[in-house]
Amino acid sequence: MFFNRLQLIYGHRFTLQWPDEKTIRLARREWAGEVDALSWEQLETALVRAKAKLIEGDADFYWPDVGRILGLARDRRSAAHQTFQKVLPEGDSVKQSRLKAARKGMARLRSILGGGDAQ
Repeated sequence: MFFNRLQLIYGHRFTLQWPDEKTIRLARREWAGEVDALSWEQLETALVRAKAKLIEGDADFYWPDVGRILGLARDRRSAAHQTFQKVLPEGDSVKQSRLKAARKGMARLRSILGGGDAQ
């Protein structure tokens, strides 16, 4: 049921990711434990939320990512895995080197385009 719904929601992208019955069977087997651990209501919640994110244009849900979609079954409205925020702030030396590189690149671009005041 879960993979059938994914196919209906994602259409051609589902077919590109799992092009034949053999790869679909392998994916079903791989994710069977996680899918079976959820109730019908939780699976429906995950699929509805995934479809909403797809409609909103959320790039994380452009392709059928089973782990992310199953993560939406929880009461949270975020995916199962997320990137962490940086713990330490960038140092001044990093900021200065980036600023220097940006200025150098802009000066080169100005000189190529024939703009005045190339530094």
